[in-house]
Amino acid sequence: MANKSNTVVSTVPGNQPRSFSWATHDRKQASNEVRRHQRRIFKATKAGDMRMVRATQKTLVQSLHARFLAVLRVTSSTGKLTPGIDGKVYADDGAREILVLELRDMLREYKPLPTRTVFIPKPDGTKRKLGIPAIRDRAMQALVLLALEPVWEARFEPNSFGFRPGRSPIDAVQYIGRMLLSKKGRRVHPGWVLDADISKCFDNIDHDALLEKLKDSPFAGYIRAWLKSGTVSRVGFSSTLKGTPQGGVISPLLANIALDGMERLFGIYTKTSNYYAPSSRAGLNKDVALYRYADDFIVLAPSKDVLENHVIPTIKAFLSKIGLDLNEAKTRVVNVSDGFDFLGFSFRRFFRKNGAIKTFLYQPRRDRLDLFMRGLKDWLKKTLNMSVQDVIAGLNRRIRGFCNYFKWSNAHNAFSYLGHRIYWMLYHWVRHRHQKKRGARWLKYHYWKPVKGNQWLFHFKGVSLAHPYTFTTKWWLRPPVKIHTSPHDPDAVEYWARRAKQSTWMNPLLEKVE
Repeated sequence: MANKSNTVVSTVPGNQPRSFSWATHDRKQASNEVRRHQRRIFKATKAGDMRMVRATQKTLVQSLHARFLAVLRVTSSTGKLTPGIDGKVYADDGAREILVLELRDMLREYKPLPTRTVFIPKPDGTKRKLGIPAIRDRAMQALVLLALEPVWEARFEPNSFGFRPGRSPIDAVQYIGRMLLSKKGRRVHPGWVLDADISKCFDNIDHDALLEKLKDSPFAGYIRAWLKSGTVSRVGFSSTLKGTPQGGVISPLLANIALDGMERLFGIYTKTSNYYAPSSRAGLNKDVALYRYADDFIVLAPSKDVLENHVIPTIKAFLSKIGLDLNEAKTRVVNVSDGFDFLGFSFRRFFRKNGAIKTFLYQPRRDRLDLFMRGLKDWLKKTLNMSVQDVIAGLNRRIRGFCNYFKWSNAHNAFSYLGHRIYWMLYHWVRHRHQKKRGARWLKYHYWKPVKGNQWLFHFKGVSLAHPYTFTTKWWLRPPVKIHTSPHDPDAVEYWARRAKQSTWMNPLLEKVE
């Protein structure tokens, strides 16, 4: 194993550098070069020049810059010290250098190792199967992902938001809200919703149907090898006859590829490939709108009859071709006035007594608020020996993460409720911390300070707790993503640069390594 200070000498032919140092390699240059190739792939795919697409893809995966970014991704993520069945981790620069150079040889002759399977608990008490590939296989998947993603970004349906660069759950939520929001002079929108759930999507995807969509890709052989590599768990080795392992770098893209085509079932394009808005479609497809985030999706429709007799049979027929089916226990047809849940938000339309639409709200689900508070309380129980400043810093990280996700909604009441719950939680915490000083007045003036009005803020030695209500914002001021473009689109460079400046978490994947 090379030391951090060593330079690994490469023996690869062609225009590859004969020496490579992880510490001195220019990350920004690597990002720019890979992005340039991805935009060329995207443009060629749009133009239908598949010969150029395949040639550029092969050039990209063989480049040192792409291999460097692939290794950087898998060795700097949260799972960088979680090995596969080979037990190997690449924790120092020398090991990463060797892996970068090994990827070139793996492109010529490659056989993946089986994935290590573990089971992690879910909030509802059940367990979810998670596949952990070896780090070398994760790096190979990340490398192929760089070349495969631009092709499918040029093909994906407009209202698919999950695990795609430059898109987020908030974009999906905002498009649904704008679709159902009543504005002056606008007619009534679809009032019925299919709240759907696919039964064990990642575990049941048909391999043959997925590989059929990828038959023209130069990476079809690698993908087949990953799908068929098998799993190793406590009970031993098992063959994988269907499904994609959750935990693989490329698994979300493969799931999106398998489900691509669901929205097209409802006439979203004209014969000349122009997009039809739901209100402009004809027949049973009129006012039918599908919004999908990975394997979670909803369908809006003008009537219950359209959902039951047209939408559901059409979707079931589509899913059966790729080995999937709807989960009947979790799939339901509801009216918007009764409310429905999607991506952690609760949507509901309210009417006046005369039948006119009064308002439409979407806000954080109550069970998500309670789950967040339980997590805070469990964490706080472990902090009695920590300094108050460290406790406040830990709480602030958690509060900011939660509130930044839900703030682009009608979250005023929810955040006010959270602030009330957090106040009493901290009050009981400081009472337990100072059992010899039970006086509420002493605790109040020792740990809280007055702010505007009659409000008190948890504060200690110059460090203040972030109050959830301060995160409330005017959700309509955030422009949702343009659904007909992608960060890989060379004609939309200025748009994505401007959007990246508006919010750092909306940056494309490769922007993060600069």
